Amino acid sequence: MSLGENAAPERGEGSYPKRRLKPLLVMIAVFAAPSLGAWFLYFNPEYLPSGHANLGQIISPVVPIPAHMALTTPEGAPLERDALMGKWTLVFLTGRDCAAPCQSRLRDLRQIRLALGEGSLSTERLLIMVDPEEQGRDAELAREFAGMRVARTDAAGGKELLDLLGQGDAALGRIYILDPMGTLMMRYAPDAPAKDTLKDMGRLIKASRNWIKGAGYGHK
Repeated sequence: MSLGENAAPERGEGSYPKRRLKPLLVMIAVFAAPSLGAWFLYFNPEYLPSGHANLGQIISPVVPIPAHMALTTPEGAPLERDALMGKWTLVFLTGRDCAAPCQSRLRDLRQIRLALGEGSLSTERLLIMVDPEEQGRDAELAREFAGMRVARTDAAGGKELLDLLGQGDAALGRIYILDPMGTLMMRYAPDAPAKDTLKDMGRLIKASRNWIKGAGYGHK
């Protein structure tokens, strides 16, 4: 028997790279599904239940939180960007103080998340304070609103973010939605009712779940 007869049958050219690439593509699809699904439905509201459109204002183009903008937790540690990935986050952006209107909005964030039911498991809350006036105020708010992430940034970092949002100081005092990819994709007027954010969040979470199921269909 010749050596050629004992040799294992050759596999098709490029089969190994394709097999290695397939799991990577599936992982990318699953990770990006929440944002992609939400964007598709919000730009195509006819596919939403009852044809409802979004109640907040879509930020276009989306605004990532600058990677080099220093965000510091009340404990003095940096808030890593990875901590803001993979979930929807209700963000409130405030100036040097968090007076009564600000605290009222933080209570709204807490109630919105609770009202999402099972969706609360995929939703976080984040308060960003720009150049806080009172030292230790961020720690007080973190204790008062347990479970909410609190971070502060300096005046330069805050200005950079406000410039990216294109509204200057008018960007303060607003609720924002941060998508699972870590980008700010929707905002609300300072006096917008909390129920608007709740409705949009419910639709976004539903859309992201449907897209995750779609991305994983046929894969084990």
